[in-house]
Amino acid sequence: MTFRTLGTLILLLACGLATTSCMKHAPSPAAVTPEALIDEIVQLSGTSATRLHPDYVWRSLHTMEEDGSVRAAFDAALANGSHDAKLALLRALELQFVHDPNTSALDLLGGELSEHFRTFDWQPADYPGGTKGPNETFADVMVDALDVVSPERRANRSRTAVILRKEATEDIWQYMESEWVTVPGQEEWMLNRHARESFIRMRDQARAEGVELVILSAHRLRKTAEANAARTKNPAAVASFSAHSLGLAIDFRMSQGELKFSEVTTRPMAEVVRMRESPVHKWLHLRGAEFGWFPYQNEPWHWEYNPPGFRDVYFSNFPGGAPQRDWDASEGT
Repeated sequence: MTFRTLGTLILLLACGLATTSCMKHAPSPAAVTPEALIDEIVQLSGTSATRLHPDYVWRSLHTMEEDGSVRAAFDAALANGSHDAKLALLRALELQFVHDPNTSALDLLGGELSEHFRTFDWQPADYPGGTKGPNETFADVMVDALDVVSPERRANRSRTAVILRKEATEDIWQYMESEWVTVPGQEEWMLNRHARESFIRMRDQARAEGVELVILSAHRLRKTAEANAARTKNPAAVASFSAHSLGLAIDFRMSQGELKFSEVTTRPMAEVVRMRESPVHKWLHLRGAEFGWFPYQNEPWHWEYNPPGFRDVYFSNFPGGAPQRDWDASEGT
């Protein structure tokens, strides 16, 4: 053994003994206190981990004795301390939020904004478009605020569009409809085959979490969409070039259990605002994007399948693939 090797061995042994000694005498790390864990979860709620507002998380964790599932998840996170345990606690808080009849998706904006929108003296015609209501501007502010929390990804317009009206040739129309498939359990409705598969997985997950996703409308023939739009003359409510006609939209039933709503209506505006209390709407805001489904903020019941990168997938069976994009953000109504 050379002198250098011997010296290295002695150094390693010395380091090992020092480490062992330190391990024997170092004090154990201080246990995380309940208040410290609450602070961690509140900070985590200000990230992409959840769309719950930090104020709601803070308030719920200080009243967690009212929900056994949240209490159990909190105790597990306190004992375990892992990131997964903290995420599980956030999931428990999300389900509490979804099933609480006193909460609304508007609460994702924070208490002050939520209170403004939920208690505002909405007039019947305040829904944007159509007959002019006195508070349509405030309605636009509300949906713009929600779009910051849970962004739209419209399938038929804007930069996220799968297909724009001016791109829809007769061949493309025939292709789009050929990609429709029936939805198991609700065979009267069809969706694009990719949207159908995603919806089935999403429906199963929602059901496991106590929420029933029931389709009130899905596919819509082009002529039907055009006739509906011509009849209402309100592009904010009914599109003549509709995501329904692409097989990429669902109108969901908002009523759940004893909580009842007037379904798929834009009047009165107060009812449209109240629909955001639906467990279906709240669950979709929190979970929908995981499955590729995104809101149309004006209509709480209307959700569209359009995950990032989907345009090329949508046209994967079309000769030549997706059409060359030359779009205008105003297209699609």
